[in-house]
Amino acid sequence: MKIISGGLEIREFGPQDAAPVAAFVAAGDRTALPPGSPGAVADVDEWLSEVHQRRLDGEGVLLAIVEQTTGKIVGSIGLRDADWEAGRTEIGYGMHTSQRGRGYATEAARAVGRWALTDGGMRRVQLRSRVDNVASLRVAEKAGYQREGTLRMAEQEGCEAHDLAVFSMIAPEATTHEQADRSSSL
Repeated sequence: MKIISGGLEIREFGPQDAAPVAAFVAAGDRTALPPGSPGAVADVDEWLSEVHQRRLDGEGVLLAIVEQTTGKIVGSIGLRDADWEAGRTEIGYGMHTSQRGRGYATEAARAVGRWALTDGGMRRVQLRSRVDNVASLRVAEKAGYQREGTLRMAEQEGCEAHDLAVFSMIAPEATTHEQADRSSSL
């Protein structure tokens, strides 16, 4: 799977990503990598060979966010907890600290959400963010997700419980926004 949108190529991780993934891991900065990514350089090749299993098992997909002009991985985005019968999944993303504030997360969240709701066969894409993560809340809003409410004390980090904002994008919205985008570019 590959999505081209707003100067980004959003695609599955593959063997061609061994060097940049190893560099992130070696530097101890895995902010551009998805949850479950390798913790040691020695594990990178194995992780890259198994990362597609999630998609093959129908559970979701892990994608690299690549800046088209440079070919550099700037972040990752994924769909998880796919429920094909209910037609719903959850989206999550992470950007390398040096690439934040450039609109990449917003563009990727919009593009992958719309893909999931059109070509991906989903009816609902959910996004959750801690309420104190202002940047992530703005990404969700700017990407076209609608805020639905707050899950109080829903995430535990260390000894602290945090509230989560819940957002969603549903199939009719994705189709409407996609048609508006096409007509505005004509």
